[in-house]
Amino acid sequence: MILAVALAVIGLTVVGIAGMILLGERAYERALRWRAGIHDLHGVLLHPSLFYHPGHTWIAPEGVGTVRVGLDDFGRRLVGDIRSVELPAMGAQLRRGEEAVQLDCGEKRARLLSPVDGIVTAVNEAVTREGSTVERDPYGKGWLFTAAVRDREFTKLPTGNAAIDWMKQERGRLAMFLHGELGVTAADGGDLVPRPPEMLSDDQWEHLIGAFFDAPEERSGHPEQ
Repeated sequence: MILAVALAVIGLTVVGIAGMILLGERAYERALRWRAGIHDLHGVLLHPSLFYHPGHTWIAPEGVGTVRVGLDDFGRRLVGDIRSVELPAMGAQLRRGEEAVQLDCGEKRARLLSPVDGIVTAVNEAVTREGSTVERDPYGKGWLFTAAVRDREFTKLPTGNAAIDWMKQERGRLAMFLHGELGVTAADGGDLVPRPPEMLSDDQWEHLIGAFFDAPEERSGHPEQ
């Protein structure tokens, strides 16, 4: 009897310690995000200093006439299991609104549009081999490519508070999509963005990609600065 009680106490202690470690790791992650200026919008991360294209790519100016481009956190959560990434070739000509990147998500694929006109100056080879880098760090090590741009049209895209407001609208659009396509209602205040590839048929997947990645720049409701 005494041995059983002792084992139970040890088990509870181990569980408690593990829980404290997990909470500590989460608190540490939140602290890192806060120091980096990243906002957590009910499970969707957003860096307000970036510019956000309606196809869910972000743009970061880098010096005169050069930008860095990546997939935003909403987009990477939308597609889920990113296995690898097909990037444009070095020196490739980019046209805003045309396909530039393809994501391999297991049995499904997703295409991303270029948010800028320009010429590719560098690509992130790491994500071509290990797509999970995009999932782990979409605003850092998971960047996609850099480009020499022809203009600064991207500065008309949402950034700062405008980007936060737009992302909240996108979360609302996703909730409506899930309800309309799957009859699923996302819980308020929780992690709104699911990992839907396995939940969707091919037609539903294409509809999802079209609704959130192929949307034109002048989409109604997309706020500008």
